[in-house]
Amino acid sequence: MAHGFVRATDDIDLLVQGGRRDQWRRLLEGLGMKMYREAPAFIQFDPPPDGGLPVDLMLVGEEIFEQMRADAEPASVGGVPFGVVSLLHLIALKCHAIQHGKPLRRLKDTEDLIQLIGINHLDLNEPELRATILKHGNQELYEKLQRACAPG
Repeated sequence: MAHGFVRATDDIDLLVQGGRRDQWRRLLEGLGMKMYREAPAFIQFDPPPDGGLPVDLMLVGEEIFEQMRADAEPASVGGVPFGVVSLLHLIALKCHAIQHGKPLRRLKDTEDLIQLIGINHLDLNEPELRATILKHGNQELYEKLQRACAPG
């Protein structure tokens, strides 16, 4: 939403340090959330019975976390400050999800990329953007985005 495209996902995604996995798990379980899926790169929680939103923790290494935090954009909710992943890092995360996700998820994330590129008037020929898509996605995805985002 911070980058101009809203897709109601009905959950909260948090990018956190993988080395703090256990601390995050204890915190969320202490808030009444129930872990329902866990993998090396993520943990997903259902909200407590009295309501709330599910939470997905995306776990990354310390170096990647620090790079993303350095480029994060400031935001706040109810006066509580936090960082929102930069647009370029969001694109990298979406490309990664497309490469490693389930088919339905790939379709949604590809559409998210198309919308983000269009709304933010990004030039797919810009070297840093092109390199990011190719590094975290592949040539096929890059060409698909070029076709979908072509003027006219």
